[in-house]
Formats: sequence, C-alpha cells, structure tokens
Amino acid sequence: MKRFYIYITLIFLMLSVNNYSSEIDTTEYFKNKVVEKRLSNGIVLLMMDRGFSPTLAFHIAFRVGSVDESYNTSGAAHILEHMLFKGTDKLGTRDYGKEKPIQNRIEAVGETLDRLRLQNPASGEIKKLEAELKRLQNEQAAFVLSSPYDMLYTSNGGVGFNASTSRDMTGYYIQLPSDRIELWADIESSRLKNPVFREYYSERDNVTEERLMRYDSSGDGLLQEAFFAAAYSAHPYRHPTIGWESNIKYMSVNDVKKFYKEYYIPSRMTITIVGKQDTEETYRIIKKYFENIKTGPEPGEIKVIEPAQLGEKRVNIYFKSRPSLMIGWKKPTAPSKHDYAFDIIASSLGNGKSSRLYRSLVLDKKLASTVYAWNSSPGSRYDNMFIIYAAPADGVTAETLEKAVYAELARFRDEVDAAELTRVKNLSESSFIFMLDNNDGIAGQLSYFQTVFKDWRYIADYLDNLKKVSVDDVKASFDFYIRDNFKTAAVLHDNRSSK
Repeated sequence: MKRFYIYITLIFLMLSVNNYSSEIDTTEYFKNKVVEKRLSNGIVLLMMDRGFSPTLAFHIAFRVGSVDESYNTSGAAHILEHMLFKGTDKLGTRDYGKEKPIQNRIEAVGETLDRLRLQNPASGEIKKLEAELKRLQNEQAAFVLSSPYDMLYTSNGGVGFNASTSRDMTGYYIQLPSDRIELWADIESSRLKNPVFREYYSERDNVTEERLMRYDSSGDGLLQEAFFAAAYSAHPYRHPTIGWESNIKYMSVNDVKKFYKEYYIPSRMTITIVGKQDTEETYRIIKKYFENIKTGPEPGEIKVIEPAQLGEKRVNIYFKSRPSLMIGWKKPTAPSKHDYAFDIIASSLGNGKSSRLYRSLVLDKKLASTVYAWNSSPGSRYDNMFIIYAAPADGVTAETLEKAVYAELARFRDEVDAAELTRVKNLSESSFIFMLDNNDGIAGQLSYFQTVFKDWRYIADYLDNLKKVSVDDVKASFDFYIRDNFKTAAVLHDNRSSK
C-alpha cells in the first residue's frame, strides 16, 4: 500500500501541475509547494496550497499504533480511536454537569467488574455489578448525543469524516469548505484537549464483535494473524492491530486513558492541510487552537529488537474455509536500499494480472485462483517483511502451490534483467492515475510519511531513488533475504470435510 499510494500521488502531480510539460521535477515541486511549520509545543504542520475549488483536506496523525502497545494494552490504540468520536465535556452531551458523576460511576463499576471476572469469575457480586452498570448506562443515555461530530461536520459541508489505526500510526480525516477551517480547528483541538470516554463499555463490546467478524470468523483473518504471530517472536509487530480477544474483553478504561496521555502528545502529532488556502492564515489559525496543547515526555521508540531468526518458521491452521497460504521474508525498512529493491521485486512478481506469479500460476499452470505480493508489511516504522499470498485453484493442494511459488522465485532471480526493471518502473509511474485526483489523497501521503518516517520528503525523493535500483541491487537483495533463516510460512487448510 505504501508504494501504491506513492505512485498514484506522484503521477497525478506530474500530470496536473504543468499540462504543457511531459516531464517535471517532482522532488522540487513538492519541496516548493509544501510549507512546513513547527509549533512551539512540537506539533508539525504541513500545508499545500493547490487547486481551484475552495475546499480543504484535513489530516491529523499521531505516531502511535499497535506497535507501541504492551501485552496488557494490546488493542488500546484501536479502542482509543473509537473513543475520540464520543465527544467532549461540551460536545456530545445535553448536560455534562449531570452526566459526569454517572460517567465516573460507570468507570468505577466497570473496572471492578472486569477485575472480578478475571480474578474471581464465580463471585456473586458480578451479577449485581452487571445490573448496576446497565442501569447507569441507561441513565447516561438520557444525556448523550450520538455521533456529535458527524452531525456537526455534515451540516457544514464535510465529507469523508473517518479515522484509522495501523501498527504504525493513527489518523483522523475530514474534507471541508475552505471557510470552515477555524470551525475545524476549534472542534479538533477541543476533542484532543478534553475527550470524554463515554459509552466505553458498549464500544468495547462493538470492537469485540468487529474482531469476531474480521479474524475469528474469517479464514484469511486467522491466517494473517497466525502468520505475523509466528514471524515475530518478540517484536510487537506480532500483535494484531485490533488486539487479542482477551485483551479487548478486559481492556481497562484507565489503561486506555493512560495510553492516550502517554502517546497523544504534540511531539508525535502531525497536522496536514491540502487545498485552496492562504498558508499564512492557516498557520495563524492552527497556532491559535493547537499550540496550547500540553506537551508530555516522549515515550521513545520500541526497545524490543526481534532476535535473529535461525531457521524457517512454519504454522498450519485448520478452519472451515478455502485453503490459502502466506510466505514472507524479513528485510529492512526504508530508507534502506534493500527496501527499494523489494518494491521492484514485489511489483514484478505480484502486482496485477501482468505480473510473473499471476501469469504463471493463475493463467498458465492453473495452480492458483489468486496470487499477489507486497512489500513493507505489517508496518514500516521498523524492519518488516516481503510477503506472497496465494490461494490454490480447485483440486490443487496448498503444498503443490507453495512449491510452484518457490520455483517462480528462482526463475525470477535467474531471468530478471534491465528491460524488466525498466518495464516495472514505467508501469509503476503510469499506474492508477485516475485513483487520485484530490486533495485528500495528497494530504494522506504527506501525513503518512511525516508520521512514520519523520520526513514527508521521502515521497518527493521516492521515484528518483527507485530509478537508481539496478539489476545487481535486486539480485543482491534477493540473495541475501530470500533465505530460510528469514522465512515464515503459514498454510490455511480447509477442514470442512473432516469429522
């Protein structure tokens, strides 16, 4: 996904900035158009004045995701994203003065209830506390205004209001008319300064159901979860972003609040605004509303280093689902030259119906129903993986397909030449132009690279660095990392016919 979005962003800009030139220096374009400011509390502000329509795309991103969680807080970043839609002491409530004592009691009862369920599940107090929690939630409901941000933004012409959490970061998005910038700044700064975690326990139940749908009831979800848990024995990239089931069920509201206080700090925050604007006026407004957000101590980066892998890791999953497999190799993240090489390898092997794996395994040999490859998973802040996913065709075993994948990898290593690299690079530069003709896509990418790599200029320099990758570079990266001591393989077996 990283590479996909870089390409479509850069190509759109190459076409849209100068209709009279077939070539343009994208590096200089970005560096000339992007205005970067840093507030006194550490917040990074990125602005780009572009387009003719008086609209703006707003992105707020935090350098915090599931990789920053401990075993006790696995899933906290995702639940926290949900909670920041619940409003503040001013928004989302009919009378916070009356609601607040109910909210406080709900949290006290909920914490006690969780503790008893874990430590003494036979306790007779559990049913009493469950009844009290339900009564309190009903009382609070009389004061709660659901979806407060949706209604407010929609009434002001907002579209695309959403958020997302990954292993690397958390982001919040909206597009609004340009003259609503001060309204946006007021709303967003307030929800960061004074969030109220109302409806926490009902939202936690919703996340539990979400996990059931995405992982526990999905063959591919189970495969992916088991794959990364096997690949990473120590590093928190092994944790699913949504969290483990038991963590979600007993996630303490106080732990989530502590997580928020520790990681939602200005030094980890990027605001990106793209569209028609006066950047000096935008800067003034952002300073007015966001510069007084309190700083906090920087928690630092992950201290756990994944130990050296001494051999192939393999896991088998049995589930009532069509069979499939994931094979991956650990490799460095950006800005390592190997990361660029694996972007090329992934494109050549598994990007679309013209890729090597698709043509050979799906079209020619009829061994797979689907196959694709991608680079930089499950995240990019730390060393990550190059991965191949494939599902066998009817009548083909996963074992047969896996052997065929390895054969195609060896063939690629022997046959790759300068002409293939040129073709892959050209396709990468020309693909998916129509997918990104908007401020929001550009804002998203600037926000992503500033948050994950701490420098938005990565996107500006990306194509130049990709073009420098040679056949020798590709083969060197392939030879060093496509080996058993970097490999993890997970196979999902269909047990619907088993007794």
